[in-house]
Amino acid sequence: MERSIASLSNEELLAATRDLVRRSCSMEADLLVHLGEIDERKLYLDRAFSSMFTFCTRELGFSEGAAYNRILVARAARRLPALIDAVRSGRVHLAGLRLLAPHLTQENHEQLLSKAAGRTKDEIAEFVAAIAPRPPPPMIRKLPVAEAAYKGQFSISREFRDEIREAQDLLRHRMPDGDLATIFRSALEMLVASVKKERFAVGRKPRGPAETSVETTSRHVPDAIKRAVHERDGGRCTFVDDPGKRCDETGMLEIDHVESFARTHRHDVNALRLLCRAHNQHAADRMYGRGFMEAARQRTCPRTSSTGVG
Repeated sequence: MERSIASLSNEELLAATRDLVRRSCSMEADLLVHLGEIDERKLYLDRAFSSMFTFCTRELGFSEGAAYNRILVARAARRLPALIDAVRSGRVHLAGLRLLAPHLTQENHEQLLSKAAGRTKDEIAEFVAAIAPRPPPPMIRKLPVAEAAYKGQFSISREFRDEIREAQDLLRHRMPDGDLATIFRSALEMLVASVKKERFAVGRKPRGPAETSVETTSRHVPDAIKRAVHERDGGRCTFVDDPGKRCDETGMLEIDHVESFARTHRHDVNALRLLCRAHNQHAADRMYGRGFMEAARQRTCPRTSSTGVG
């Protein structure tokens, strides 16, 4: 039976704590390796998640910050294994590696990892800013003193600022105080309505009787069918994994033919569904093979480097 922590001497307590830190570093390194492999295999798609980020926050229970840090470092470590060694040895903490990862290359990573060894997050942020200065990141954060209020922050150009001032001037008769939150909300409401109409014909007046099935050589889905599919599926991805969980994604939605359009040449409400882009591509990988689809995507849209977390 383990000794009670209260019975440990001061030296024993410190030694035991250091041992726990060493073991936690080793566990963190192993976790990053596993996350990197899950990400590479895209296993999150089979679990009804549209991205590695949502898999980490909802399936594994990470906080948003922990998920972001681990995914970014795990991806960088796939090309630079020295990052795993830095975590395992405790030379550089995860938060510091997350700041470094977008700037590490085969040529500079050893030098930058050595410079970051034993540094605090703020110290690492300082020399990263010297390497690649950038404006504060966009942010939406809940205000602690308000029940349902949030603070938004992002950087804008001079031209954008001038457009905001022009909008305030034009709207003075409606909004004398030129309140930015009211202006931005009004603009977003109009934008969302416009995009819904453009993408899924939501809000567009039907012309003649609604069609539910059309045989055609055109890949264009008629408005009435798009609108019916969007309404039926609730504006949400319909992918369901083996245990029965449905994907929560409401962004990057695409209308997918359950059977390939190339095979049927038919748009039918009952044979169409909403899928997020990730699960739409996953469905194509299942149907045609991942290797074939990766080659096809490479031909149509060459892959570019990215440090984003998705």
